[in-house]
Amino acid sequence: MERCRVCFLLSAMAVLLALAWPCEGVHGMSREKHVVLLGASVGNAWQIGTLPVRLKQAGTPTNYRFEFVGDYQYDKTETLKAILQRKQNKPDAVILKECAAYFPGNSTRYHELMRGWVRNCRDTGVVPVLTTVAPVTRATSLKGIVKDLAKPFFGRANAAARLKALLEFNDWIKAYAEEEGLAVLDLEAALRTSETDRRLREDLHSGDGLHLNPKGYALLDQIVLPALDRAFGKK
Repeated sequence: MERCRVCFLLSAMAVLLALAWPCEGVHGMSREKHVVLLGASVGNAWQIGTLPVRLKQAGTPTNYRFEFVGDYQYDKTETLKAILQRKQNKPDAVILKECAAYFPGNSTRYHELMRGWVRNCRDTGVVPVLTTVAPVTRATSLKGIVKDLAKPFFGRANAAARLKALLEFNDWIKAYAEEEGLAVLDLEAALRTSETDRRLREDLHSGDGLHLNPKGYALLDQIVLPALDRAFGKK
């Protein structure tokens, strides 16, 4: 009888310890992490909310869940503030994504805003994840080619000018992230033609040289988890 009592106590203690001990989940997470992608049209079309389903179907289950929040201008200050002030469903991390459509622009202002967003995230205990801007290339549709050729005559940036400006921004993002010890979700590296030809690969856009096709989004799916693991300090 005494032996049974001891065995019962030991079993109960083992169960309690198992429940109390932090359980390492998928990709080193002790619990599900909530990640918000703050972006615009490209971010919306990515449908990142269903990324865990796609990853599971590909044999890569994840302990992250995703939410897209759209703000269709470069300055996302107020939208970010609302996300960080949530009482419920507050994220563990925010991916700060900008679209190529906002380039060229006021680079000094762009840098100041990004620095401020990083501070805001850190002040509220949310992990900021920076992204490079997805590159662009010349349109392949006849309508797109004509529009691109006409833009300079109307004082608007064509694909070449847009690419130059966003690549300068991408170089700054990577340097700033290294300085601050931040993780970068490098969209450019996943989508560009090569290290020396940094234009968007011709087979990855929808015809306008700017927006991605399903093949492009599939490549982005593959780089999310490694970037988040770096952001949360998983080696």
